[in-house]
Amino acid sequence: MEIRTENRRTLWIAWAALGALALVVALAGCQGAAQARAERDLSSKDTVVAFVGELSAEASASGEVLAQREAVMSFGTPGRVEGVYVEVGQEVRTGDVLVQLESDALRRALQTAEQNLAIQEANLEELRKGASEGDAAAAQATLESAQAQLDDLLAGPSELELHDAEAALSSARAQLDDLLAGPSRQELARARAALASAQAAVEAEAARYAAIEDQLTVARRELDLAAVDLESAKYFYDALKNDWQHKDYADFSPEVEAYKDAQTAYNVALARYNLNAAGIDDGALRNAQSQVAQAEASMTALTEVKTVDIAAAREQIAFAEASLAALTEEKTVQIAAARAQLAQAEANLADLLEGASPERVAITEAQVEQAKIQVADAQARLAKSGLIAPFDGVVTAVHVEVGELSSGPAIEMVDLGSLEVVVDVDEVDIGNIAVGQETVVTLVTWPDRKLEGEVVAIAPKARAQSEVVIYQVHINADPGDLPLRAGMTADADLITSRREDVLLVANRAIIADRKEGTYYVYRKEGDAVDKVEIAVGLRDRTYTEVTSGLREGDELVIGYDEALWAMDPEEGPPEGIAVEAH
Repeated sequence: MEIRTENRRTLWIAWAALGALALVVALAGCQGAAQARAERDLSSKDTVVAFVGELSAEASASGEVLAQREAVMSFGTPGRVEGVYVEVGQEVRTGDVLVQLESDALRRALQTAEQNLAIQEANLEELRKGASEGDAAAAQATLESAQAQLDDLLAGPSELELHDAEAALSSARAQLDDLLAGPSRQELARARAALASAQAAVEAEAARYAAIEDQLTVARRELDLAAVDLESAKYFYDALKNDWQHKDYADFSPEVEAYKDAQTAYNVALARYNLNAAGIDDGALRNAQSQVAQAEASMTALTEVKTVDIAAAREQIAFAEASLAALTEEKTVQIAAARAQLAQAEANLADLLEGASPERVAITEAQVEQAKIQVADAQARLAKSGLIAPFDGVVTAVHVEVGELSSGPAIEMVDLGSLEVVVDVDEVDIGNIAVGQETVVTLVTWPDRKLEGEVVAIAPKARAQSEVVIYQVHINADPGDLPLRAGMTADADLITSRREDVLLVANRAIIADRKEGTYYVYRKEGDAVDKVEIAVGLRDRTYTEVTSGLREGDELVIGYDEALWAMDPEEGPPEGIAVEAH
């Protein structure tokens, strides 16, 4: 039994020794494997180097290209369009006429106002100069004429004036009596005789003209027959001339004699016809017919009722009666008017001799000022009949055509020289934005072109957009050779801060401990990697400023896993690696 017990204890000791040896081998194997894996992992990781450079912080915003000077122009009063002198896309200069309404009436009104002003200014000048010798003489003559007219009225009509008025009335009555009595037998007889004579002359001329026409007809017929005979004789003569058997004596044949006689007869008939044709002239007939028309008109004038002449004669009688009554009736009203005219003439002469009073000069000066206001008003109305370019720019819209009535916007234009990029900046970033800051602008139209710019203005008042408070920031960007247009979409990076000659590290090499509020990196020195805590400053999308903890040239490991780098046997395995004990 004791021997068995000793052997069993010896066996357990042997097994324990073997287990301890296995554990040592396992631990050594783990450490070697971890070291190998870490070395392989380090060789496969990216590294970056801390360097000294420049860094800037940016705030991004979007917006569009806007013109700081634009105009939507319309007429103050509606009117018909007379001319449209621009089109969309046309460049215009300040003062160019873009659209003109019909303005003839306005121009006439301006001319009238200018003429009235000239008259008022002339009146004022005359008042200030005083009366000339000619003016005084004219006023004296007017006074004497008014006095003479009053004297005539007071003296009454003369015997000659009464005789002439009565004679005019008698003549008017006699003329009316003649018109009412109608024509006398002798007048009717003379008119009938003249008509009969004219009609006889027409008949005689018509007969003579008919005889001449008959003679011309006979001459025409004879000419036609002579032409036929001439054609026939020529035919036989030509046939004989063309016959080779008889052509030698053709000129001595009867045919040639017949041809000559036919030619002579034709010439005689033609001369007779021309003579008769030249003798035809219907002028005498037309003259005789005109005499008949005149005789008939005279007869009609004698026999018709002269309603118009009778009415005129009666009016003449009424006028003559009124003239006679005016001479014989009492001139109370006329005398009063003549006395008033005389008083006015005396006052005018006195004013000329004494000069204009201060009150009259003041009134005339006021009239001059009023005339100037009327001219200015007319000029303003005329100016409003045309749309004038308020600045140099480009026409972007034309809403009117010639001949239509304008009521509403007519022309739209922008100043391309005033184009700015206006972006919307969130209130979170607006505190970092200041006038004069540098910007980089990218247009959607040219995404590969970066435009340098500068903040020139910041809106003093915010505006809400989808429950987000934003401020408009104006940027003056240099377009270079790019043809900017209003309304283009733009993105801007506004540089809010800049650091020069600072130590920079790539953002992907920095690890943040949010719980502790610290930052650290893994610095490689030879085959070793150290975890180094750093202090950071400014940061952009790619780099971070390191203010302490590193030096220029330090090599940093990106994506390093500390647990796989090394394991100290005295400290035990890294967290997460379990070692089983037996």
